[in-house]
Amino acid sequence: MYHRTHFRGIDVRTLDRQENFNYIHSKRRNVIERRFGHLKERWQILDGVPLFRREKQAWVIISCFAMENYLWLRMHGDGSTYEPPEWVELNATTPTAQLREFLSAAVWGRT
Repeated sequence: MYHRTHFRGIDVRTLDRQENFNYIHSKRRNVIERRFGHLKERWQILDGVPLFRREKQAWVIISCFAMENYLWLRMHGDGSTYEPPEWVELNATTPTAQLREFLSAAVWGRT
């Protein structure tokens, strides 16, 4: 698992800001990688995503997640539709480093 072994046996309450971010990031990354694995099994278009330009790649991925969520709601929920949150479009053009810093600050309650 991605970097999880670095944190085995460590009291996470003793981590500094960067280490805590890395710990949380590694946990989230593993969840996301498992989720993408499931999506790639169901939505074969994801195998060809790298052939698209970056903006189209993002919308293909978002669309697959939206369809997956919609189908889950139809099977297990109230049948309502799924609309991507506003931040999905807002952050589509935000540099990764800026998003990382924002998330790190949010984890520590300093936005």
